[in-house]
Amino acid sequence: MRQVMTFDEAFITGVAEIDDQHRNLISLTNEAGVMLQGNPRPAVVKNVVQELLSYAIYHFRTEEALMREYGYVERDRTAADAHVQCHRSFSAQVVETQESLQRGDYVDSDALLDFLSEWIRGHILGTDQHLAAFILARRQDGELTPASPVD
Repeated sequence: MRQVMTFDEAFITGVAEIDDQHRNLISLTNEAGVMLQGNPRPAVVKNVVQELLSYAIYHFRTEEALMREYGYVERDRTAADAHVQCHRSFSAQVVETQESLQRGDYVDSDALLDFLSEWIRGHILGTDQHLAAFILARRQDGELTPASPVD
C-alpha cells in the first residue's frame, strides 16, 4: 500500500472545521493511493478523481464561507483573492484530468497522486495557515464568533 500523505502536527491550523476537513482530504488521498496501485482501470481512476474533486470543492466552499463570515475579504483582499485563486486552479487541474480520462487519454496515477499530495501539503502549510491565523485572531479578540458551524 502506498501511503501518499500523513496528517502531521504541521498541518494543524487550530480551526477545527478546517482541520477535520483536511484530515478527511488526506484520508481520501491515501485511499486513492490504494485504489490507483498498479495499472487501474480507467473507470477506477475516473471515480477516484471525481470523489476527490467533490470533496475538495466541499472543503473550498467551507473555507470561502469562513473567509466571508470572518471578514477576511474586507481585511486582506489580496490574500483572500490569492487563496480563492488557488482553489480555482486546483479544481481546473482536476477537471482537466477528468477531461483527459473522458477522451480516453492515459493518466499517470503516480503523477496524479504526487500532484494531489504536493498541492494539498503546500496549500495547508501556506494559504490555509494564513487564513486560520486570521480566523483565530478574530475569535480570540471576540470580534466575531460563528453563529453556527459551516457545513
